[in-house]
Amino acid sequence: MNKNTIILIILPISIIILGIVLNFPELLMGSPASIKNLIVTIVFFTVWILILGICFKAMNRKIMLCYSAFWIFTLIIATLTFYIRISEITLPEVIPLITLFLTQWYGTNYFVDSQLTTSIWVSFISLTMFIVTIISSIKWKQV
Repeated sequence: MNKNTIILIILPISIIILGIVLNFPELLMGSPASIKNLIVTIVFFTVWILILGICFKAMNRKIMLCYSAFWIFTLIIATLTFYIRISEITLPEVIPLITLFLTQWYGTNYFVDSQLTTSIWVSFISLTMFIVTIISSIKWKQV
């Protein structure tokens, strides 16, 4: 396994865990998002852009497909969260998935005080990231 592959595996896992650890207390308590949460969200997204850049340069199709799976799950959970909010139903079994895929985005609540708006933004970003990963994977398959 080369250096880039190790970075492309360890860095996303690390940033996901870091985002959960730093943003979960406020998410759990329902506290307003702080500047710390916003910084965590910005760092999370910036690192993901960096990760995709490294993966794009390395042309690692298998890892890019794993990233696309992560982003489609994030999209599904954000969309499900939106649906849960507007329909006012309770699905406690979704809480672990929300924790894993959406906690890092809690800093977006710094600008808006609506989980619905946050879910829409996260869905949009996730869809964009998913499309980028899929297009990159298809492009490399044709090369």
